[in-house]
Amino acid sequence: MKSLTEWVDELKAQEIPVLQRSVRELGKLAGRVERITAGEIADVVLSDPLMTLKVLRLVNGMSRSRLSNEITTVEHAVMMLGVGTFFNRLSNLKAVEDSLKIFDGALPGLMQALSRAHHAAWQARDWANFRADTKSEEVYIGALLYDIGEILLWAYAPEQALQIRKLEWRNKITLAQAQKEILGFDTRELQFALVEAWRLPELMQAFMHSENTIQPRVLGVTLAASVARLAETGWHGSALLADYEVIAGMLHMHLDEVVTMVHRNAVAEARHWDWYGVPPAAALLPMLPGDWPEEPGEVGETPQPEEEQHEVCLMPQPVKMRQAMEEISVHLDGSLNLHDMLLLVLKGMHQGLALDRVVFALMVADRSAIKTKYVMGALPDSPLRQFQFSPASPELFGRLMSKSQGVWFNEGNRKTLEPLITEETWQMIGHGEFFAMSVMVHGKPVGLFYADRKHGSCALDEHSYQEFKKLCLRAAEGLAHLAKK
Repeated sequence: MKSLTEWVDELKAQEIPVLQRSVRELGKLAGRVERITAGEIADVVLSDPLMTLKVLRLVNGMSRSRLSNEITTVEHAVMMLGVGTFFNRLSNLKAVEDSLKIFDGALPGLMQALSRAHHAAWQARDWANFRADTKSEEVYIGALLYDIGEILLWAYAPEQALQIRKLEWRNKITLAQAQKEILGFDTRELQFALVEAWRLPELMQAFMHSENTIQPRVLGVTLAASVARLAETGWHGSALLADYEVIAGMLHMHLDEVVTMVHRNAVAEARHWDWYGVPPAAALLPMLPGDWPEEPGEVGETPQPEEEQHEVCLMPQPVKMRQAMEEISVHLDGSLNLHDMLLLVLKGMHQGLALDRVVFALMVADRSAIKTKYVMGALPDSPLRQFQFSPASPELFGRLMSKSQGVWFNEGNRKTLEPLITEETWQMIGHGEFFAMSVMVHGKPVGLFYADRKHGSCALDEHSYQEFKKLCLRAAEGLAHLAKK
């Protein structure tokens, strides 16, 4: 049996494999390297705990003479490296799926651990945002990597990982006990040694240590990891209820509000299931209370989502939304020009609200039409870039221009509103849900904001709609001040 030191010496120099999905999605971005942002790269990286670890290991392992401070977020890491350097340094990514194919049951085991980590990160970030944590991505990453030792064991030593799982279920012992019996230590000990060897930020190491839970950020990460693991065997256990009570105290919320929040987050996170191909914890929400089967069934092959069927869902960044709102307010003195003002608004919608495609259509000089002026998120050949309509038209968008008003087109109102949209317009925007709101300045229509989430699995929601309208109204304020200049 190898010692912990031997394991660390063996693993610390190895390349970290990543998900095949990461390889594919980053390959797409590399094809337009001069037109992408650090945020777009981070959206992909943060869906894969292994890729996230790889990036932080790379940038924090560089000479401290180049980096004055530790790098604790992926977006910051990409900005420090530069987009071009990022793709050059990470051009030969190894897909973890390739090395696990020969080990029956290992790939589903890894995918379950990755899915659990993503669920924990999603919960932790939302709680951090609720607490007005301005650096919630750090908390997200802290939860994403909280059990990275277990994930690395599946990736590097699948035979031992399978033995541990079998022993845990057969002898009804804890995971840590099974790990110590097979390895001589548990994976958290391995994890602590590796992250120190890889010079990961002290903040990330602090998130992993339970003795730091007196700090609210660390407590949130620890609770999120616990909730994500417990939820895999149902949502009605006493241990989960105990976690809810601690969360309620941490967030100063009623218990029923916490349960609603956690369930809502689980459903939102479940929309990313296709990254991992295993059932998300939210799939168990409809189940009634009862005993969980004592023995697991045979683990089959990981169901693979259809190639290219789903795109990456952007992650809302409330901090970016607040920054956009605040920056517009600061410049209500007219110190921003039209271009800068609208780009600020579109960035708030795209990054802050995770709206994939955002358009501002402006009234032309003779007021005969409203045509696309600024676009963010749409492909270069997207018909959405040709979006236009007559403000006098009886169709839906024309009707919106009669006053300051918005619409969320969804399944609930489709039958009523669909006849108000021409086939020509459908061809430009696609046949899915969208937000739209007119912009009035001094009582006159000047344009319209349109936004959607690519009409895929990334659904729109009520909260995003309300925030979208707030940003549109703030934009109207800014445009009104520009009109005075």
